[in-house]
Amino acid sequence: MQPKVTKPTLSVLFSIDTFISPYREHFSNKFQLNWSSIPFTPPPKRAFDFLTFPFKLTSKKIKTFFSSRGTDIIFVEFADETLALVSKLRKEKMIVTRLHRYELFNLPSADWSAVDLVIVVNNWMGKNLEQKVPSLKGKIVCIPNFVDTNYWHKSENRLVNNQLSLVGNIEERKGHDKAITAFSKILEKNKNLKLNIIGKSKDQSFSDKLNSLVLDLGLSDNVKFKGYVEDLRHEFHKTDIILSFSKHESTHLTLFEGLSCGAFPLSRNWEGVEEFLPSSNIFTDDSDFADKVLSFYNKKEKERFEIIDNLAASTLPRFSSPDPREVMSDIILKKYLELKN
Repeated sequence: MQPKVTKPTLSVLFSIDTFISPYREHFSNKFQLNWSSIPFTPPPKRAFDFLTFPFKLTSKKIKTFFSSRGTDIIFVEFADETLALVSKLRKEKMIVTRLHRYELFNLPSADWSAVDLVIVVNNWMGKNLEQKVPSLKGKIVCIPNFVDTNYWHKSENRLVNNQLSLVGNIEERKGHDKAITAFSKILEKNKNLKLNIIGKSKDQSFSDKLNSLVLDLGLSDNVKFKGYVEDLRHEFHKTDIILSFSKHESTHLTLFEGLSCGAFPLSRNWEGVEEFLPSSNIFTDDSDFADKVLSFYNKKEKERFEIIDNLAASTLPRFSSPDPREVMSDIILKKYLELKN
């Protein structure tokens, strides 16, 4: 009778589980899993925050301490101040983190020598991270984000609805103001198009600015602020073109969730986007954007659908085959066994 093999314990620490939750089941297959929400505690900015910050930080430290004890591997989703804390608190543990866009521009003051594995979601981020932290050379692995192509699927009856959509948090980095201005120029040649802005804003002043811009340009009938929507897949089914006007992104998953639902993705040329989309789907300025949108609508319906299907066939496997959830689980386990031996 062979002895029972004990799975190593993996503690996953996260402030937001949006991107890591699809990995939970696959982690459970390889590890004994602890799943812990750790609050995000950025440096205080307002007077009241300075009063409450010491209590929040103490609470965070206590929760991080207990969530990371008795484990073999600590996985920190978002390489933020939680990683900095873990890297100084649990040096004897195997530490893994996944780097998202924000952290690349705001690296925490972590003890990077204690970090055994860093996962990035595009190669551009990996190269830049290594330049910023040379000691991580050989520890950085690129694993694309996961897109559930079974859930994000096309509708049975595909129609052209003359609708473009921009999906995500409403903030300056996402370029909603630029999208509205560029869209206004397209309407000069095709007045039937509509732009849906889907998402919520934490910055009321920026939100007010966008509403004023729409009014000033006379676009109230063509630009709709939909806020948070319960059924995003349904919105994608009504969308002809899914947009990204961001200054920078790691992947901008809505482009590919939309593509999986039958929408045509167009993106601003942020760093790294060429890893995901061909040049025909990347625009450099308003004129280029307008040309690509109008070219899409000038094609016959059958040709449009063929272009989208071909793009989906060549692009989406990056996010599903091999399954990034399985790849990440295997790489973490392999690294753990290497370190243990």
